[in-house]
Amino acid sequence: MKISEINYNKQRWINIIEPDQQMVNYLGKNFHFHALDLEDVLSRTQYPKIDAYQDYLFIILQFPLYESGKRIYKRSELDIFFGQDFLITINNGELNPLQNFFETCRADESAREKFTGRGGAMLLYELLDSLLDYVFPIVSQKNEFIFQLEEEIFETPETKDMIQEIMILKRDIINIRRILLPQRSVLIDLQTKHKRFVPEELNIYFDDIIDKKDKLINQLDTALAYVDVLEDANEALITRSSNKILKVLAIFSVIPLPLNMVLNYYGMNVNLPYQNSLHILAYINIALLVMTVVMITVLIKKKWL
Repeated sequence: MKISEINYNKQRWINIIEPDQQMVNYLGKNFHFHALDLEDVLSRTQYPKIDAYQDYLFIILQFPLYESGKRIYKRSELDIFFGQDFLITINNGELNPLQNFFETCRADESAREKFTGRGGAMLLYELLDSLLDYVFPIVSQKNEFIFQLEEEIFETPETKDMIQEIMILKRDIINIRRILLPQRSVLIDLQTKHKRFVPEELNIYFDDIIDKKDKLINQLDTALAYVDVLEDANEALITRSSNKILKVLAIFSVIPLPLNMVLNYYGMNVNLPYQNSLHILAYINIALLVMTVVMITVLIKKKWL
C-alpha cells in the first residue's frame, strides 16, 4: 500500500495505490467507513455504483485500460470515498490520468489552488473530467483503425481476409462500451440525489460530465455499427473472390470435356473410321484445336470468361 496526501484550504485528498488489508485498517481506524465498503475496495468483481451515508459517499467507477500482451481492454477500478472535507481515491496505480492529476496538484501550488481550493465537489468534478478526457483519445484511435480497415478492404487491389482484425476491433469497442455504459446512472445519481455533497450550483459541471459520457457511448455505438458494415463487406468480398476462383476452375474443367470425349473414343480397342489413315493423328489434333477454340469463343460470348 502506498498513501499520498494533499492538504489545502481545509480540504484533504488522499490517494491510495495497491490497496491491501493495511489500507482497510487505516481507513477503518481514521474514517470509520462501513465494513461492506472496505470489503468492496478489496474485491476484484465490483461494478459501478454509489452508496450514500450520513457523512460520506462511496463510489465505484471503472475505466478502460489496454493490456497490450493480450490486445484487449480490461476494467481498471477506481474507488472513491467522498465527504464534505475529504476525497479518498483508491486504485492499483494503473490509471495514469489519475496519478498525473494528483501529482500535478501536489507539486504545483497554482494547480492545487485551482483544483482543490473550490471545495471537494469541484475537485471530484475535475478528477472525473480528466478521466473521461483520457477515454476520448482511445475512442478516436479506434475510429482511425476503422478508417485503416476500410482502406484495406475497399481500396487494396488484392482481396485480403481481415476478419481477425475486424473481430479484435469489434471486441475492443464492445469492451470499452461495456465498461463505460453502467456508470451513467452513477453520475446521474451523484448529480441529482446527493445535494448535501454536490450543491445545486454545480449541476452544470456534472451535466458536462454526463454529456461527455453520452458522447463517448454514441461514438462507440456509431463505431460498432460501422464495424458491422465492414465485417459484412469483408465477408462479401471474400465470398465473391472465392466464387471467381471456383468459376475459373469450373471453366478449365469444362473446356477439356469434348476433347476427352474424342480421345476416349479413339482410345477404344475397336475398329474406328479412318483409324488406319496416315493423317489420322493430324485430323484428330485439328479437331481438338477447333473444338477448343469453339468452346473458348462460346464462353467469351456468354461473358463467362
